[in-house]
Amino acid sequence: MNKFKYVLAFLVITVASGCAHQIQLNPNTDLLVEADKKIDTVVGYHISDADRLKKVTTPGGGGDKVTYTPYKDTESVLFTVLSNTFKDVFLVKSLDDESFITDNNIKLIFVPEITTQSSSSSPFTWPPTKFVINLTVKAMKSNGDIAWQKTIEKTGEAEFDEFKNDFSLSARRAAEQVFLQLAEDIKQEVTSLDLTE
Repeated sequence: MNKFKYVLAFLVITVASGCAHQIQLNPNTDLLVEADKKIDTVVGYHISDADRLKKVTTPGGGGDKVTYTPYKDTESVLFTVLSNTFKDVFLVKSLDDESFITDNNIKLIFVPEITTQSSSSSPFTWPPTKFVINLTVKAMKSNGDIAWQKTIEKTGEAEFDEFKNDFSLSARRAAEQVFLQLAEDIKQEVTSLDLTE
């Protein structure tokens, strides 16, 4: 019976080939824990409407491709990282909205830039076995100066036995590693910043 289920799952994935398949990058956030003592600073984050709607298509296996929305998929985990670390977090819809930034006493605005790659070692199944996320985050002061910048690149991998129940698994694993590292870097490096203008 187990062998039958394995073959059936294989056939479902194979028959679905020939197009761009939707996956998601949103990771498990269970490992993102709140700091014992949050940084006593109000921060914001900015993702443009265009980035939030941006769809990306990269290779999968078997000649197929995968498509996803990297900023939309990871916005909630970026918010979680920041809210676990700082006193308060706001979405800054426009970097030019000086009154919103000033009225809310926002000292840093985190702006992410995401690039991705994917591939598969399988000629038969479309889910990627390897997914790479490159995340660059700038932390800008309210006056526009860049106070901190970090680039993190992580790779997530998954084989058929693992991803047959979650076709997005390699992408989720990459995202999980990237944002765990971002949380650690912010905790270690941003606390010492001089936030006076």
